[in-house]
Amino acid sequence: MKNLEDSNGEQSERPGKLRPSADTFLTVLAQCTPLLAQTALLWYMIAQGRWVFLALLLPGLAGNLALCILTLLRSQSTAKHRQGQRYSPGSQTHDVLELESTCADMTALASLDLPCLESKLFDNNPRPTGKGQHWQSIVHTWLSSLEGATSYQAMIGCGTREDFLIDLAADGPHALVAGTTGSGKSVFLQTWCLSLACSIPPSRLNVVLLDFKGGSGFNLLAGLPHTVGCVNDLDLEQAVRSLAGIRKELKRRETLVAREGVADVKELVSPPPRLLVVIDEFQALRQQLPDYQDDLVRLASQGRSLGMNLIACTQQTMGQVSAQMRANMNLGICLRVRDPVQSKELLGSACAAHISSTNPGQGFCEGGDGIRAFRTCQADNPGGLVAQIAKAASFCGFRPAPPLFSTPLPDTERNGVRGAGYGTRATFQNGHPLVPIGWLDDGVLLHTCRMPIIGNTALIGPMGRGKTTLIGALTQRLLRLLEEMGSKPGDLSKTACIPDSFDLRLSFRKGDAYSSLDLHTRRRQSVSSSDPSRLPSPSGSEPSLRNALSGQATSSAGASPSPEKSEEPYEGLIWLIDDAQDLLDPMSRQPLAGQVNKALSMDGVAVILAVDSAAAIRRPERFRQRLVFPFGERSVDMACGIPSASLDGPGRPVCTIPGRGLFMSPGQALPIQCFPSDSLGNNP
Repeated sequence: MKNLEDSNGEQSERPGKLRPSADTFLTVLAQCTPLLAQTALLWYMIAQGRWVFLALLLPGLAGNLALCILTLLRSQSTAKHRQGQRYSPGSQTHDVLELESTCADMTALASLDLPCLESKLFDNNPRPTGKGQHWQSIVHTWLSSLEGATSYQAMIGCGTREDFLIDLAADGPHALVAGTTGSGKSVFLQTWCLSLACSIPPSRLNVVLLDFKGGSGFNLLAGLPHTVGCVNDLDLEQAVRSLAGIRKELKRRETLVAREGVADVKELVSPPPRLLVVIDEFQALRQQLPDYQDDLVRLASQGRSLGMNLIACTQQTMGQVSAQMRANMNLGICLRVRDPVQSKELLGSACAAHISSTNPGQGFCEGGDGIRAFRTCQADNPGGLVAQIAKAASFCGFRPAPPLFSTPLPDTERNGVRGAGYGTRATFQNGHPLVPIGWLDDGVLLHTCRMPIIGNTALIGPMGRGKTTLIGALTQRLLRLLEEMGSKPGDLSKTACIPDSFDLRLSFRKGDAYSSLDLHTRRRQSVSSSDPSRLPSPSGSEPSLRNALSGQATSSAGASPSPEKSEEPYEGLIWLIDDAQDLLDPMSRQPLAGQVNKALSMDGVAVILAVDSAAAIRRPERFRQRLVFPFGERSVDMACGIPSASLDGPGRPVCTIPGRGLFMSPGQALPIQCFPSDSLGNNP
């Protein structure tokens, strides 16, 4: 074996005569040169008898002389201290002995016949099963862990004397894993996650996977029932959403703990599952998303009490992990590294620099109780093991955990958006209709956007962006809501029994004038039917509502649109108006213009109108909500009220997709994709 002292750059000489170093000699020389000049000047002053100048010269001469003597004394003291420290039995000798011991452990582990992970997990199970029936052993282990167990121990591999186990909750709460390319980091992380999934049910553990080397390491683990999110660096927008989701979950747990008045999330009556965040190639995340480092630092500092753990894996720790974050990561795991300094920084020993490149998966763990050598046991069939875990979850009836984050709204129309909320019915909230109109993206998850019909709402956007379709969708859903309430047009006895009932009016352009349809009224016999089957849909074979709004249909809804002056607006009226820009013009001569302006200023009347320009909205304060379909020109979009931050970066609205816009209400401006027209008639 090579001399370990030489490998660490130590000198082999023993303490002897102290010799001044070159820098000490140069320092003394630099200080003595002016001293010689001052001495010559001293003798000249004495010879000339200039005693006053002599008195001024003596203090400087004495100071330079004292400085030279002090420099020599300090150099001697420093040399003695360094030599004493270098050859101290408690430092150099101890390090060498420790390194020799760890090298012996490495040799023993390298010669070990390493079993696969499945053998380590299931061969000693009290209920042995066949190779294809591991799910039964997993179910047994899960049920045992539900009986008050608090351990999060995972089988990683083999140690020198016993199995190598890690309990992140007890040994961590966070871990930092380092290793050069090819050292086995990804296999180590995969083994750790699979072992945890086999030991702990999804009701107690959820996992978020962030792979910043293309997704090759974690794609398989995405199929685990414990996984609530898996992203890679090929989709940075999705990676940003994952970090935002982690921040949101941290805040949620923080609020939960504070509300219950406990110090730790495990003290709650029904604590949430422990959340494990695993990051592969942490240095790549730091380089590509530097603005999100504070979120991970906060996770490291507050995660213990909130039931959130972090495993960060990187090729090197120096300069990549901040001191604040490193201070909260108690568990250090180092696989093979090239630089002894890297190993010393993580383990306090250079042992990881001596691991052979022919032994991937071999490493050392330091958790405050000494350094342990180990070898990682790789799964023989990782895909099959994931399938067995999923089968066990299905057998136990564990529902899939809700995702921590979702994909954003797609960049193309009708591409993977249809899901929860599609075709949701309208309801009431606080006495006002709540109508689903599309999918809302809050930057983390997609939600059904339920627009409250209260106050006035403006739909702003160019032609062909979906304003008319949305007016039709609102009309049909409101009529269907009236039908579900048991209210029929003209049936005053039933209507009077429903305090949340409302009247509905639809106005649209017909040529150069505007026509109106009173689709439902409580004051007199209705002129139209509230039966949605008699109201044409934009995609039906009958004359469509879109054509009616364009003035091409006159009797499809049970009554002819009348260009004459409608009844004055009154409390309890919901008025939908398409193509309303002419009605908002102060110089307009349209008969409905005065009524519209009156309705906009009345309490208890909700006006929803569509215009083709923000300039038509001359009094923006009247509109509590806006749905803006972007024009694609930044200055115009900002004039519509879209914040500049919403026009930049991930989540910005795409102006080429019909129905894609920005829903703005007090305190928020979020991207929205309105329901396509083929969903209007398909409500359950």
